[in-house]
Amino acid sequence: MKLTKFILACCSMLVFSACSNQPNQVILNPVYKNGQISVISASLSTSVIDLRGDSATLKLVESDKTKTFASQDIVTSVKSVLDSALNRNGASISNLATTRFELDIHALQALVTEKLMSHTSEANIELGVRVLRSTSNFTKVYRGSANLEGPLSHDRAKIEGQLNKLTEQVITRIVSDPELIEFLEG
Repeated sequence: MKLTKFILACCSMLVFSACSNQPNQVILNPVYKNGQISVISASLSTSVIDLRGDSATLKLVESDKTKTFASQDIVTSVKSVLDSALNRNGASISNLATTRFELDIHALQALVTEKLMSHTSEANIELGVRVLRSTSNFTKVYRGSANLEGPLSHDRAKIEGQLNKLTEQVITRIVSDPELIEFLEG
């Protein structure tokens, strides 16, 4: 009987300690959920470049200390959602295409400030698009932001969801931009 109680107590401590430890990375996995919202009849070679000066995807400010968390394979995640969005809207993605579609990540970060009984999250994203042809170029910067507030400590999954949704929203704006579509069609 004492052994059973001891084992149950150890298991309980293990479960509670696992719940309190959050991973040291932010999972960025945006998914393009919209269907076709525009018609892009072009063959494109896409690339994504991370130009952020600060590689932290999440900055957590707690009273007198700041913790930073990165996101592994952020370029791969953003390229995947970009290719999916372009593809669903009619573009053909090919490394052999003569039109290059380059996306620069200038900013992609959530700043979470925790107070005694509440937290706030301010997420910002800035993506630069460059489309290069042999005779002409197109350049434009797209920005987005989102705010989140809640009681007590932050929930990492909600912050990740905020960043994923914001990334998807900005990518959706890119593939539905009339200026960009006109350039690609021209």
